[in-house]
Amino acid sequence: MSAERAIVPISLLQPAGPVRAGAPARFFTPEALQRAWLAVKRAGGGAGVDAVTLAAFAARLVEELGRLREELATGRYRPRPVRRVLVPKANGGLRPLALWALRDRVAQRVVYDIIAPSFEATFLPCSFGYRPGLGAEDAVHQVLAYRDRNLRWVVDGDIQDCFDSIPTDRLMGLVARRVEDTMLQHYVSGWLEAQILNGVDGPAKAGASQGNVLSPLLANVYLHEVDSRLLARKLALVRYADDLVICTQRKADAEAALTATSEALGEWGLRLNAHKTHIVHFDQGFAWLGYFLLREECFRL
Repeated sequence: MSAERAIVPISLLQPAGPVRAGAPARFFTPEALQRAWLAVKRAGGGAGVDAVTLAAFAARLVEELGRLREELATGRYRPRPVRRVLVPKANGGLRPLALWALRDRVAQRVVYDIIAPSFEATFLPCSFGYRPGLGAEDAVHQVLAYRDRNLRWVVDGDIQDCFDSIPTDRLMGLVARRVEDTMLQHYVSGWLEAQILNGVDGPAKAGASQGNVLSPLLANVYLHEVDSRLLARKLALVRYADDLVICTQRKADAEAALTATSEALGEWGLRLNAHKTHIVHFDQGFAWLGYFLLREECFRL
Protein backbone atom coordinates (compact mmCIF):
# COMPACT_ATOMS: atom_id res chain seq x y z
CA MET A 1 0.00 0.00 0.00
CA SER A 2 1.35 3.42 -0.92
CA ALA A 3 0.74 6.65 0.97
CA GLU A 4 -0.32 8.69 -2.05
CA ARG A 5 -3.95 9.20 -0.99
CA ALA A 6 -3.28 9.86 2.68
CA ILE A 7 -4.89 13.29 2.74
CA VAL A 8 -8.64 12.76 2.68
CA PRO A 9 -11.62 15.05 3.21
CA ILE A 10 -12.91 15.43 6.75
CA SER A 11 -16.45 14.67 5.63
CA LEU A 12 -18.45 14.28 2.48
CA LEU A 13 -21.38 16.06 4.12
CA GLN A 14 -22.09 19.75 3.67
CA PRO A 15 -21.25 21.76 6.80
CA ALA A 16 -24.21 22.02 9.14
CA GLY A 17 -24.95 24.18 12.15
CA PRO A 18 -26.64 23.15 15.40
CA VAL A 19 -29.94 21.28 15.20
CA ARG A 20 -32.45 23.96 16.11
CA ALA A 21 -35.71 23.28 17.88
CA GLY A 22 -38.47 22.54 15.42
CA ALA A 23 -41.89 21.02 14.94
CA PRO A 24 -41.72 17.22 15.34
CA ALA A 25 -43.51 16.82 12.02
CA ARG A 26 -40.47 18.40 10.36
CA PHE A 27 -38.16 15.76 11.82
CA PHE A 28 -40.31 12.63 11.71
CA THR A 29 -41.68 12.55 8.19
CA PRO A 30 -42.88 9.36 6.49
CA GLU A 31 -39.88 9.68 4.16
CA ALA A 32 -37.47 9.92 7.11
CA LEU A 33 -38.94 6.79 8.68
CA GLN A 34 -38.72 4.94 5.38
CA ARG A 35 -35.06 5.91 4.89
CA ALA A 36 -34.28 4.83 8.44
CA TRP A 37 -35.98 1.47 7.94
CA LEU A 38 -34.01 0.80 4.77
CA ALA A 39 -30.73 1.61 6.53
CA VAL A 40 -31.59 -0.70 9.44
CA LYS A 41 -32.66 -3.44 7.03
CA ARG A 42 -29.34 -3.20 5.16
CA ALA A 43 -27.42 -3.43 8.44
CA GLY A 44 -29.26 -6.61 9.42
CA GLY A 45 -29.26 -8.01 12.93
CA GLY A 46 -31.41 -10.12 15.17
CA ALA A 47 -34.55 -9.46 17.16
CA GLY A 48 -34.68 -7.61 20.46
CA VAL A 49 -36.74 -8.35 23.55
CA ASP A 50 -40.00 -8.23 21.59
CA ALA A 51 -38.78 -11.06 19.28
CA VAL A 52 -39.76 -9.04 16.17
CA THR A 53 -37.48 -9.99 13.28
CA LEU A 54 -36.67 -8.03 10.15
CA ALA A 55 -39.05 -10.25 8.18
CA ALA A 56 -41.89 -9.78 10.66
CA PHE A 57 -41.36 -6.00 10.75
CA ALA A 58 -41.30 -5.84 6.95
CA ALA A 59 -44.55 -7.83 6.74
CA ARG A 60 -46.28 -5.07 8.76
CA LEU A 61 -44.14 -2.20 7.52
CA VAL A 62 -46.82 0.45 6.93
CA GLU A 63 -48.44 -0.22 10.28
CA GLU A 64 -45.14 -0.41 12.18
CA LEU A 65 -43.68 2.79 10.68
CA GLY A 66 -46.95 4.63 11.08
CA ARG A 67 -47.22 3.76 14.76
CA LEU A 68 -43.56 4.58 15.39
CA ARG A 69 -43.86 7.94 13.61
CA GLU A 70 -46.91 8.87 15.67
CA GLU A 71 -45.12 7.99 18.92
CA LEU A 72 -41.99 9.95 17.95
CA ALA A 73 -43.91 13.02 16.77
CA THR A 74 -46.09 13.21 19.89
CA GLY A 75 -43.33 12.54 22.40
CA ARG A 76 -44.91 9.28 23.54
CA TYR A 77 -42.07 7.11 22.25
CA ARG A 78 -40.22 5.07 24.88
CA PRO A 79 -37.50 2.49 24.15
CA ARG A 80 -37.98 -1.12 25.08
CA PRO A 81 -35.51 -2.82 27.43
CA VAL A 82 -32.28 -4.03 25.87
CA ARG A 83 -30.84 -7.52 25.65
CA ARG A 84 -27.11 -7.78 26.23
CA VAL A 85 -25.09 -10.59 24.68
CA LEU A 86 -21.39 -11.38 24.45
CA VAL A 87 -20.05 -11.99 20.96
CA PRO A 88 -16.57 -13.28 20.03
CA LYS A 89 -13.98 -10.74 18.92
CA ALA A 90 -11.93 -11.41 15.80
CA ASN A 91 -8.71 -11.36 17.85
CA GLY A 92 -10.08 -13.38 20.76
CA GLY A 93 -12.13 -12.55 23.83
CA LEU A 94 -15.75 -11.42 24.04
CA ARG A 95 -17.37 -8.11 23.23
CA PRO A 96 -20.64 -6.98 24.85
CA LEU A 97 -23.33 -6.07 22.35
CA ALA A 98 -26.70 -4.46 23.04
CA LEU A 99 -29.59 -5.99 21.12
CA TRP A 100 -32.32 -3.39 20.66
CA ALA A 101 -35.85 -3.99 19.48
CA LEU A 102 -36.14 -3.35 15.76
CA ARG A 103 -38.51 -0.41 16.24
CA ASP A 104 -35.92 1.22 18.51
CA ARG A 105 -33.18 0.76 15.92
CA VAL A 106 -35.37 2.47 13.32
CA ALA A 107 -36.05 5.35 15.74
CA GLN A 108 -32.34 5.67 16.48
CA ARG A 109 -31.55 5.79 12.78
CA VAL A 110 -34.10 8.57 12.22
CA VAL A 111 -32.46 10.66 14.94
CA TYR A 112 -29.00 9.79 13.64
CA ASP A 113 -29.92 11.13 10.21
CA ILE A 114 -31.10 14.37 11.82
CA ILE A 115 -28.15 15.10 14.11
CA ALA A 116 -25.13 13.46 12.45
CA PRO A 117 -24.44 16.23 9.89
CA SER A 118 -24.19 18.82 12.68
CA PHE A 119 -21.52 16.83 14.51
CA GLU A 120 -19.69 15.84 11.34
CA ALA A 121 -19.13 19.54 10.69
CA THR A 122 -17.07 19.73 13.91
CA PHE A 123 -15.00 16.54 13.79
CA LEU A 124 -11.27 16.80 13.19
CA PRO A 125 -9.26 15.25 10.32
CA CYS A 126 -7.56 12.80 12.71
CA SER A 127 -10.89 10.97 13.22
CA PHE A 128 -11.63 8.20 10.68
CA GLY A 129 -13.88 5.63 12.37
CA TYR A 130 -17.55 5.47 11.36
CA ARG A 131 -17.30 8.64 9.27
CA PRO A 132 -19.09 9.15 5.94
CA GLY A 133 -16.70 8.47 3.08
CA LEU A 134 -13.87 7.37 5.37
CA GLY A 135 -12.69 3.99 6.58
CA ALA A 136 -9.86 1.89 7.97
CA GLU A 137 -7.87 2.07 4.75
CA ASP A 138 -7.93 5.88 4.87
CA ALA A 139 -6.70 5.83 8.47
CA VAL A 140 -3.84 3.50 7.54
CA HIS A 141 -2.92 5.72 4.58
CA GLN A 142 -2.64 8.68 6.94
CA VAL A 143 -0.32 6.71 9.24
CA LEU A 144 1.83 5.86 6.23
CA ALA A 145 1.97 9.53 5.28
CA TYR A 146 3.33 10.35 8.74
CA ARG A 147 5.83 7.51 8.38
CA ASP A 148 7.02 9.04 5.12
CA ARG A 149 7.62 12.29 7.00
CA ASN A 150 10.10 10.33 9.13
CA LEU A 151 7.74 10.00 12.11
CA ARG A 152 8.60 6.36 12.71
CA TRP A 153 8.18 5.94 16.46
CA VAL A 154 4.57 4.99 17.14
CA VAL A 155 2.21 4.98 20.08
CA ASP A 156 -0.23 2.17 19.26
CA GLY A 157 -3.11 2.71 21.69
CA ASP A 158 -6.43 1.10 22.55
CA ILE A 159 -9.03 2.75 24.80
CA GLN A 160 -10.18 0.39 27.55
CA ASP A 161 -13.89 -0.55 27.26
CA CYS A 162 -14.48 2.72 25.46
CA PHE A 163 -18.16 2.50 24.54
CA ASP A 164 -19.26 1.14 27.92
CA SER A 165 -17.08 3.62 29.86
CA ILE A 166 -18.38 6.90 28.42
CA PRO A 167 -20.16 8.81 31.21
CA THR A 168 -23.68 9.50 30.00
CA ASP A 169 -24.10 12.82 31.83
CA ARG A 170 -20.99 14.34 30.27
CA LEU A 171 -21.90 12.87 26.89
CA MET A 172 -25.36 14.47 27.02
CA GLY A 173 -23.74 17.80 27.83
CA LEU A 174 -21.77 17.53 24.59
CA VAL A 175 -24.83 16.42 22.64
CA ALA A 176 -26.77 19.44 23.89
CA ARG A 177 -24.14 21.79 22.45
CA ARG A 178 -25.18 20.84 18.92
CA VAL A 179 -28.71 19.52 19.43
CA GLU A 180 -30.90 22.32 20.75
CA ASP A 181 -34.22 20.53 20.24
CA THR A 182 -35.33 19.19 23.63
CA MET A 183 -37.36 16.31 22.19
CA LEU A 184 -34.33 14.99 20.31
CA GLN A 185 -32.23 15.40 23.46
CA HIS A 186 -34.88 13.46 25.37
CA TYR A 187 -34.76 10.56 22.94
CA VAL A 188 -30.96 10.34 22.96
CA SER A 189 -30.98 10.46 26.76
CA GLY A 190 -33.68 7.78 26.85
CA TRP A 191 -31.54 5.39 24.84
CA LEU A 192 -28.53 6.03 27.07
CA GLU A 193 -30.66 5.33 30.15
CA ALA A 194 -32.50 2.31 28.72
CA GLN A 195 -32.59 -0.72 30.99
CA ILE A 196 -30.45 -3.75 30.20
CA LEU A 197 -32.35 -6.88 31.13
CA ASN A 198 -29.42 -9.23 31.74
CA GLY A 199 -26.93 -6.74 33.16
CA VAL A 200 -25.75 -8.87 36.08
CA ASP A 201 -22.18 -8.94 34.78
CA GLY A 202 -22.32 -5.51 33.17
CA PRO A 203 -23.95 -2.10 33.40
CA ALA A 204 -27.63 -1.84 34.34
CA LYS A 205 -28.18 0.86 31.72
CA ALA A 206 -27.36 0.76 28.03
CA GLY A 207 -25.22 3.90 27.90
CA ALA A 208 -23.31 4.31 24.64
CA SER A 209 -22.70 0.55 24.35
CA GLN A 210 -22.26 -0.97 20.91
CA GLY A 211 -25.47 -2.09 19.28
CA ASN A 212 -27.19 1.28 19.48
CA VAL A 213 -27.32 2.78 15.97
CA LEU A 214 -26.09 6.05 17.48
CA SER A 215 -23.21 4.61 19.51
CA PRO A 216 -20.43 5.14 16.90
CA LEU A 217 -21.50 8.76 16.43
CA LEU A 218 -21.79 9.35 20.17
CA ALA A 219 -18.34 7.83 20.75
CA ASN A 220 -16.89 10.21 18.18
CA VAL A 221 -18.71 13.12 19.82
CA TYR A 222 -17.10 12.24 23.15
CA LEU A 223 -13.64 11.40 21.81
CA HIS A 224 -13.61 14.62 19.78
CA GLU A 225 -12.75 16.32 23.08
CA VAL A 226 -9.68 14.09 23.44
CA ASP A 227 -8.76 14.65 19.79
CA SER A 228 -8.85 18.41 20.35
CA ARG A 229 -6.50 18.23 23.33
CA LEU A 230 -3.97 16.02 21.56
CA LEU A 231 -3.97 18.04 18.34
CA ALA A 232 -3.49 21.20 20.40
CA ARG A 233 -0.16 19.64 21.40
CA LYS A 234 0.73 19.27 17.69
CA LEU A 235 0.68 15.47 17.88
CA ALA A 236 0.38 13.40 14.67
CA LEU A 237 -2.75 11.56 15.80
CA VAL A 238 -4.81 9.10 13.78
CA ARG A 239 -7.88 7.69 15.53
CA TYR A 240 -10.29 5.04 14.34
CA ALA A 241 -13.05 4.84 16.99
CA ASP A 242 -11.31 3.50 20.13
CA ASP A 243 -8.04 2.58 18.34
CA LEU A 244 -5.42 5.28 17.93
CA VAL A 245 -1.92 5.81 16.61
CA ILE A 246 0.41 8.73 17.29
CA CYS A 247 3.54 9.01 15.13
CA THR A 248 6.66 10.77 16.39
CA GLN A 249 10.26 11.27 15.33
CA ARG A 250 11.97 10.07 18.52
CA LYS A 251 11.23 7.46 21.15
CA ALA A 252 11.26 10.14 23.85
CA ASP A 253 8.57 11.99 21.89
CA ALA A 254 6.48 8.82 21.76
CA GLU A 255 6.80 8.40 25.51
CA ALA A 256 5.68 11.98 26.04
CA ALA A 257 2.78 11.45 23.62
CA LEU A 258 1.72 8.35 25.53
CA THR A 259 1.65 10.34 28.76
CA ALA A 260 -0.31 13.14 27.10
CA THR A 261 -2.84 10.63 25.77
CA SER A 262 -3.34 9.03 29.18
CA GLU A 263 -3.85 12.45 30.72
CA ALA A 264 -6.31 13.60 28.03
CA LEU A 265 -8.34 10.40 28.36
CA GLY A 266 -8.24 10.66 32.15
CA GLU A 267 -9.77 14.14 31.98
CA TRP A 268 -12.78 12.54 30.30
CA GLY A 269 -13.07 9.48 32.52
CA LEU A 270 -11.38 7.05 30.12
CA ARG A 271 -8.10 5.14 30.12
CA LEU A 272 -5.82 3.20 27.83
CA ASN A 273 -5.80 -0.58 27.79
CA ALA A 274 -2.40 -1.36 29.26
CA HIS A 275 -2.26 -4.78 27.57
CA LYS A 276 -2.98 -3.43 24.09
CA THR A 277 -1.06 -0.15 24.21
CA HIS A 278 2.64 0.04 23.46
CA ILE A 279 5.39 2.05 21.81
CA VAL A 280 6.87 0.53 18.68
CA HIS A 281 9.10 1.51 15.74
CA PHE A 282 8.23 0.91 12.09
CA ASP A 283 11.36 -1.25 11.85
CA GLN A 284 9.71 -3.66 14.32
CA GLY A 285 6.33 -3.46 12.64
CA PHE A 286 2.85 -3.49 14.16
CA ALA A 287 -0.67 -4.59 13.30
CA TRP A 288 -3.41 -1.98 13.06
CA LEU A 289 -6.98 -2.13 11.68
CA GLY A 290 -6.39 -5.33 9.76
CA TYR A 291 -3.04 -4.29 8.28
CA PHE A 292 0.58 -4.98 9.22
CA LEU A 293 2.89 -1.97 8.85
CA LEU A 294 6.61 -2.81 8.61
CA ARG A 295 9.38 -0.48 7.45
CA GLU A 296 8.32 0.70 3.97
CA GLU A 297 5.68 -1.99 3.52
CA CYS A 298 2.04 -2.42 4.44
CA PHE A 299 0.29 -5.79 4.25
CA ARG A 300 -3.40 -6.63 4.63
CA LEU A 301 -3.84 -9.32 7.27
